[in-house]
Order: sequence, then structure tokens, then C-alpha cells
Amino acid sequence: MEWLGRQLIRFRYGMLLVWAILIAGSVYFGLQLPSELKGNGFAIQDGRFQQVEDTLNERFDRAGASMIVLFEGGDLDAIMDEQQERFEAIPKIDGVITPAENPDARSGDVSYFVLEFEDYEAAEASIDTVRDALIANSDTEVRLTGEPVFADDLNEASKNDLIRAELIGIPVALVVLLLVFGTPLAALMPLLVGLITFIVAAGSLFFFAQNMELSIFVLNAVAMIAIALGIDFSLLLVNRYREELAREQSREEAIIRTVATAGRSILFSGLCVFVGLAGLLFIQVDVFQAIALGALIAVAGAVLSALTLLPSSLYLVGDALNKGRIIKSDETRSEKRWQKLARFVMKRPVTMTLVALLLLLPSLWFVRDLELNIPDADALPTSYESRAALERWDDVFGDNSTDAVILFEANDLTDPMILEELTSLTDELNEVDIVDNVSTFLTTSGLTPETFTQLAEAAPEQLAPLERLVTLDGNTDLALVNVSFDVPPSDKEAQAFVRDWRNQGFEVGGPAAFNEEIYDEIYDSIPYAVITVILATFFILMWAFRSILIPIKAILMNVLGLGATFGLLVIIFESGYVYDAETISILTPVFIFSLVFGLSMDYEVFLVSRIEEYYRETGDNDYATEMGLAKTSKIITSAAIIMIVVTGAFAFTGVSPIKQLGVGIALAIFIDATIIRILLVPSLMKLFGDWNWWWFGKKDLPKRKMH
Repeated sequence: MEWLGRQLIRFRYGMLLVWAILIAGSVYFGLQLPSELKGNGFAIQDGRFQQVEDTLNERFDRAGASMIVLFEGGDLDAIMDEQQERFEAIPKIDGVITPAENPDARSGDVSYFVLEFEDYEAAEASIDTVRDALIANSDTEVRLTGEPVFADDLNEASKNDLIRAELIGIPVALVVLLLVFGTPLAALMPLLVGLITFIVAAGSLFFFAQNMELSIFVLNAVAMIAIALGIDFSLLLVNRYREELAREQSREEAIIRTVATAGRSILFSGLCVFVGLAGLLFIQVDVFQAIALGALIAVAGAVLSALTLLPSSLYLVGDALNKGRIIKSDETRSEKRWQKLARFVMKRPVTMTLVALLLLLPSLWFVRDLELNIPDADALPTSYESRAALERWDDVFGDNSTDAVILFEANDLTDPMILEELTSLTDELNEVDIVDNVSTFLTTSGLTPETFTQLAEAAPEQLAPLERLVTLDGNTDLALVNVSFDVPPSDKEAQAFVRDWRNQGFEVGGPAAFNEEIYDEIYDSIPYAVITVILATFFILMWAFRSILIPIKAILMNVLGLGATFGLLVIIFESGYVYDAETISILTPVFIFSLVFGLSMDYEVFLVSRIEEYYRETGDNDYATEMGLAKTSKIITSAAIIMIVVTGAFAFTGVSPIKQLGVGIALAIFIDATIIRILLVPSLMKLFGDWNWWWFGKKDLPKRKMH
């Protein structure tokens, strides 16, 4: 690392030129990124659900995408006739399904159209045109909803939320930095590095978006990580540089020493965060892959900017970093306060450990009530028309919606014996507890098997109205069995239904199959992700500190803190005491685990690296712990406050999964920086003494020195 410091001094102008070019290009491409983000990302490529979807699209000429236009009140017939004419004039709309073709699409003074499009891209490109064509200023309320509309609204809401969150987080972060450093330049540099990290990450993601579908949640997640980590790493580096300058070292010596010490901590910290987020790659669901990619780019950018751009800039700035002091601070007094607190805790290690556990363990009880969901229209703020329209549609027509589609395949569906099998299947499905209704081409048309066979042979044109339910191609015939449940398609019983019928040899599609596939993939993959992250983190910390106990303690404390965080999320979001009661997005606990596990190790590395420095100098574990806490606690606490502010600002946003992520990360960091870092770490360091530094039986510990 000392070599890197020397090279950065030697090639400082070249390094700054490279970064200037990188920033300019990233700004250009990063501004185009939001328009490239699509959908909520909950899809599995080439999964069984997608295979059924492909079959439905191919065999039943089903639309690649659709929207719902909801009508309510007034003279429905006249308004709907006029509206149909307007839609038929829009070239990209493949078809308009009206109540004439779908009698279930009308109930009292509420009705709806289904607009069909060739594919998702065509639907997405037509949203503004369709909205402009909606009839307004009449007694009939006309509203647009559907998957492409949700995605478009989520994208818009996410961009607005990002702006709102940063307008809160960045000014507060600047105030915290001013309180820490006291001078404008020292405060601005970490903030600028954080913003540059985000800009470079966004610009890089633009190129990935050309070859893969990136979820609309990616931008906000990357903003949280890039800005917060960029500031955190820079805060540590700037603080160490100022310490080295205070020792009356030259700029060259200060940069070299800073990169060798703080730079090493940043490298290991970044590696821990990187490994934690890489665990998301085990989950083969698009949204996790996309967020993992964006987050990994952000982490790499934060490390590179802190280790290359910042030292080069600091060398050029030199002593000017400490000029123009606005806020006076007494570093010695601050260190003595933290030292006094460390001594207080270390004199009562058992008591302080029990206090920490008593503060954390009760929250774990609520984890058992954690209910997870896949974000849909309910992720949108209630003010969005597409959400309100869907909720109204669901109230009126939801009972008639299809929750699962079973494909019934046969060589000849005109064979009376095959039709009897279909009838028996329908009866069997109706006997399942959660099934509310089962429909096939026979039940919908009211035809008996004998009549259907006769029509298929003598007058097949009369079966045209059933072409969306059955196909007879003379080779392999296919019929759809549409099943409605009296539980939501995301319910565990609905998912179990899908598994049962797949195990019986049927292909199953529909919302329940989609949920079953997503949840199974996540739950099946999480153990591998967790084990990999924990093992990798253990070996990284073991390598960094030449210790067995320190990584074990760090991992156990992390798990305890995260468990308490998840319990608090249940209280905050599911109870209805803080926000309107809602289930928690499945993104939230998975992403929080991956990110915060690494971030907590980040602070662990900052702290233990400094403790290790003193321990290697003195051989006194208690003194090393005391001085390590005294020297780093202010910076770690400040970094945690900034992280809490930057991520917690998303608590004031409207998109539910992003709000939950922001609150969850802020809570986890708060717990880590207070209960764990102030109470548990010094208590356990005291209790284990020199055993903290045990390394496979080695006894080459430094001799104790006077201090």
C-alpha cells in the first residue's frame, strides 16, 4: 500500500485527468440510465412459469402485454363506444376486448376494456398515447392500469423519490462532515467523492442496461450504496490524513502513511461489502441480479475513488484542507471522552454484554411474524391513478380473476373419453379447499362433451368463441383449466397447490405459479448465499487480523444485529403503528442482509485495524482496545450517522420497497454503531483478552510495553 501512495503522488495529475474523463462520460451516460430501467425485475428467465407463458402466447395467440381501462359511473355504453373508437385508431393496439367479448367485464356501473399489445415494448411505448386518448370531462371516470402502467409509474416515482431523498440526505451529511472536520474543504471532499461514485456507477450501469433488463429499483439502491460508502471511505481517509499532518509530517509522508493504514482498512472493508453483496448473485431472479450488479459496481467505485482520486486530490490540496475553520473542535477532548467510555464498559464486561443482549434479543421475537411480498401496484404511493384503479378493479372483479392456469394436453380433445378426463379433473379441482371456481371451455360454453365433439367434427367454425380456451390442431390439442382461489395467489396454500399439481405432471401458469417460482428460487438459494457470505467474510477477516476469534465474534454480532433489525421492521411496517400496515417486500431482508453484513464488517475493520496497530506496538489488549475505540469512535459514529441519514432519507419516499430498504439499513447501522460497537465490542475484547489474537497456537505476541 505504501507503493500505491508513492505512485499516486508521482502520477497525481494523470490520475486526476483519468478521473475527469471518467466523470464526464459517466454524467453523459448516467443521465440516460433512468429511461433504460424497466419493470420490477421479478422474473426468472427460462423458468417453468415462463415456459407456460410462452406456450399460452404461441398456442392461444395471446397478447404479449395488456392494459386495463376501467370505466365507472355515468352513461357507460355511450362513453365506452366512443372510447373504443379512439383506441382502435391507435396503431400499436392489437385489440380491444370489450364486455361484448367478455361478459364478466361488467358489474353494475363499473366496466372495463382490455387493451392488447404485441409485446411489452409496444405497450410501454404506447402508454402516453393511450393516456392522451382517455375520455375526460364526463360523468364517467376513465382510468388506466395494468403491468406496463405500473412499471412506468414506478419508474417515475423512483426518480422523484431519489431526488427527494438526496435533497434531505446530502445537506444533512454535509452538516455532519462540517461538525467532524470543522473546515469547508475537508467536509466537501468526502461528499464530492460520494457523489462521483454514484455518477460513475450510474454511467457504468447504462452499458449493462443495453444487454440485460435492469429493474427500476436499481437506481435508488445504487444511490444509497454509492453515496453512503463513498462518503464513509473518504471520511476515514481524510481523517487519517489530517492526523498524519498533525504529526508535522510532510505531505508526501502523510499521503503514503494514510494510504498504507486507512487505505488498507478501506480495501478490506470494501472486500467485505463486496462479498456480502455478491451473495445476491446466487438468487436467479432478475431483480436480485440487477441490484447485485449495480451494488457491486458502486462498491468497486467507492473503493477506487477513495484509494486513487481522493489521495491525489489531498496531495494537491495539502495544508489548505485545514484552513477556513468554521467549527472549532477539540480532538483531544473528544478522544478522552471515548476513552473514558471504553474504560467504563471494559470494567463491567459481563454486565455490559448482558445489557446489549437485553436490548437486542426482544426484537428477535417479532421476526417470526415477518410476512414477505413481491412488489406490485401496492408498491406505488396511493396517489397514483394506476394503483387506485387496480384496487377498484380488484374490489369489483377480483373474484372472477384467474389465479392459476393448468394446461390440459391430449392427442385428441374431441375424443369423448379424453373429455371425460377433463371433466373429472375439473371435479377434482373443485374439491380442493382453497379453490373457489374452475372453468374450462366446457363449463364456459355450457356444452356437453358429446355436443362439443359433434361441433368439432361438423361445424368447427362455431367453436371460434372458445379459441382462447382450447386449441385443436390435429396433433397435440391443448385446453386451459382456469382456477380461482379464495386466498391470494401469493398465499402459501396457493403456492403449495402449484407444487402439488406440477408433481402430478401438469404444467401450471398464472399468478400463483409466478409467486411459487419466485419464492422457491429465493428460499432455495438463500442458504447458499448466506453460507458463502459468512465463510468468505470469516476468511477475509481472519487473513486481515491473523485472528480466529475476531471474525467469529464479528459474524455472531452481525447476525444478532440483523435479527433485531428485521424484528423492528415488522413492528414499524406490519403493525401499522408507524406506517400504514403492509407486508414487507421480499427485497428488503435479502438486500439488507447482503449490504449491512458487509457494512458492519466495514466498521469492524475500521475499529479492529486501529486496535491491532496499538496491540502490535504494546502487546496490551486492554490498552489497545481502549485507544482503538478512542481514536476511531468519532469517525465511525460520524460515518454511521451519514449512512443513516443518506439511507434513512428514503423513509420519506413513496415507493414502498425503497422506503423499507432505507429504514431497514438505517436501523441496522444504528444498532451496529451504538449497541454493538459501543457495548458489545469492548466488552468481548476485554473478556477474551489476548485470546482475541490467537492464531493457530502461535505465541509470537509482542512484549508488553509501557504506555
